[in-house]
Amino acid sequence: MVKKVIAIFFIILPVFLPAIDIGDFYLEKNLYFEAVTEYKRQIYFNQSGEQDDLLYKMARAYYQAEQSHLAEDPLIEAITNSESSLTDRKCLKLLASIHWDNYDYEAMRKVLTLLSSQSDSIRQNQIDYITAWTYIYQADWKQGVEYLQPVHFIDVSGLIDDIDNVIVVPQKSKKMASLISNIIPGAGQLYAGDYQNALYSFLLVGSVEASIIWNIIEKAYFVAATKYMFLLSRYSQGGLKNLARKIDMDNIDRIGYYLKDVSEKYPDPVDLLQHL
Repeated sequence: MVKKVIAIFFIILPVFLPAIDIGDFYLEKNLYFEAVTEYKRQIYFNQSGEQDDLLYKMARAYYQAEQSHLAEDPLIEAITNSESSLTDRKCLKLLASIHWDNYDYEAMRKVLTLLSSQSDSIRQNQIDYITAWTYIYQADWKQGVEYLQPVHFIDVSGLIDDIDNVIVVPQKSKKMASLISNIIPGAGQLYAGDYQNALYSFLLVGSVEASIIWNIIEKAYFVAATKYMFLLSRYSQGGLKNLARKIDMDNIDRIGYYLKDVSEKYPDPVDLLQHL
């Protein structure tokens, strides 16, 4: 009986205590889902007039628990509900950060547009800078430079020069790799820096080609045709597709590494976003 009374006491206690303090306590202790449950209970019992603040804290708990996809709904609810508060701006900034983390730059720009409507000229300047980087990371250099033009708190000309220099970042040619692979098996992989697959291609495709040539010399045309159709074309085309994929990824990585080096010379967009 005593145990039941104690259990009931702890169940109903949060209804009479300031639950938001309990939620904050859970959040401070990194008990994220317990914090979310507490904030939901607070909203349900309408124990606070600051619904937007609770929704923001709920989203923050999800975000810190690395469940950013769950954080979006409470943020959007806080932004779009009838309750207008100073918390709306914090919600917009957190939502923009989530889109940045997920590389969803288009969605992030929509959020930045909403932030712009609530910003003075100084903050607008910073939002233009952040927006520019969303285009730069999408390789839309023209739009990125366009948004940089009105920015005046950094060395804009230097950043634009750095962006223009992206064209000199070394890139591999898929056409060249395919051409030399067709001449010498494995040569394309060697050109792309894929040394292990270069050896495999040279041994596998090269041996099949050599056997086909030998069959033709021996006038075993049917065997040669069968090997060509079912072995050589399969191994060769598969290898070329993998080669093209590797070159694309390596080219993207080279540009990414270049942009990372460039970005370290200038203010971090996410840091600026947090201080808007």
